[in-house]
Amino acid sequence: MVKTKGLSATQKNWEAGIGRAPAKYAEGVKNTNDWQAKAIQGEDLFGQKMSEAISNKSRAAGISKVSDSEWQSAALNKGASRIGPGMTAAKGKFNTGIAKVISTIEGVSIAPRSADPMANVDGRVKPIVAALHAIKGK
Repeated sequence: MVKTKGLSATQKNWEAGIGRAPAKYAEGVKNTNDWQAKAIQGEDLFGQKMSEAISNKSRAAGISKVSDSEWQSAALNKGASRIGPGMTAAKGKFNTGIAKVISTIEGVSIAPRSADPMANVDGRVKPIVAALHAIKGK
């Protein structure tokens, strides 16, 4: 039989670590080097593990462990309080990205509006979609 600290001690240790976690997380981030190169080097392993997860239907298995009400409660109690600060922190990145999108849309030439809705889709919507698709991932 394997001896552990037990459930109660493990829970207490976890709770005691909550106050230390933000500083420890920040320290770990600051002490990390070459994350991008290492992440790119792991691309094949990532693909392999994603293929395994798809084959094993791991996503569905994980989703089925949480009820609708549990998901909703977590989203409301954790996610709702985090989204505003996250958006504030990402303001510069958003501005850079949306500027690219807006300038792309503004650079598209579209056909004049017509009475034919399908012609409007072809001549007005599809050119915008094509231009946005062309910048995706750049």
